[in-house]
Amino acid sequence: MTRKKRTDKIFFRYYEIPRDSYVLALFGEEWNRKYGSEGESLHFHNHLEVGYCYKGEGVIKLENGDYPYFPQTFTMIPKNCPHSTFGDQGGINSWEFLFIDVERFLTDLYPGRSRLAEEISRRINSGARFLTHGKNPALGDLVQEIFREMKEKSEFYQESVKGYLLAFLMEAARLNDEDSLLPGEELPVVGKQIWKEEITQVEAALRYVEEHYAEQLRVGDLAAVCGLSETHFRRFFLKNMQLTPMEYVNKVRIREACRLMNGTASSLEEIAMKTGFVSMSTFNRNFTRFLGTSPHVWRKSKGRERSILF
Repeated sequence: MTRKKRTDKIFFRYYEIPRDSYVLALFGEEWNRKYGSEGESLHFHNHLEVGYCYKGEGVIKLENGDYPYFPQTFTMIPKNCPHSTFGDQGGINSWEFLFIDVERFLTDLYPGRSRLAEEISRRINSGARFLTHGKNPALGDLVQEIFREMKEKSEFYQESVKGYLLAFLMEAARLNDEDSLLPGEELPVVGKQIWKEEITQVEAALRYVEEHYAEQLRVGDLAAVCGLSETHFRRFFLKNMQLTPMEYVNKVRIREACRLMNGTASSLEEIAMKTGFVSMSTFNRNFTRFLGTSPHVWRKSKGRERSILF
């Protein structure tokens, strides 16, 4: 009997927002492409994702169903919400994305008013939303203004982005359930708190790995960060990430090694040390496991930029 290939893995994608900003904008030719393929896994992010579709049609897959998109649809996907984008018939789609550190922005905006910041954040992160520019012109215009400022980078653009961002988040916090429905579609509102409880429980470990991957980490250290016993932590982590905790640590280390190999002239030995590997043999073994080739061959490959894990 042939064993069916698992397609229910969920992967974490980490986006680092510069400390002098609250927004990371992704745009350009790289995002005009085919989205999704058969068997592709869901993924989730460490920040609120706002996506704006300019061209193409397809569906956003969530754990509780598929939701269609088309030009001038924009989405708000909370952090820790598993999802993936699939274009119809593999056609070229055009998207732009914002990743927003909602909690840090609101905490800095309202020092000493933690309850207000938490309530606004709770409303914004209460569930994934699918909107259209036509039905939600204020929100759609604010998204476009943020993109414009991030692209042009004119004088005082960061202050301008903060203003637009504040207005966007306040409008988003006011949204009613009905506002999330697409015109002409009889869609249920995406359920609140649809992401798995266990993902939230291990989130602290994911952040910790991103900050400390170059150090010698133990599973017990990661479990302690999450306030879980090592046994429960291992079970939750493997169930949701489809990797053991240490496999995940090594995957992050390999990702960072790829970035150093792309952006620096450091030797492979230096890169292995900087990313937390105790020996070249361990570095080579993990690199080959995740990317299917040796670090030396990968570094010489012209297509290496597309091989970075996440």
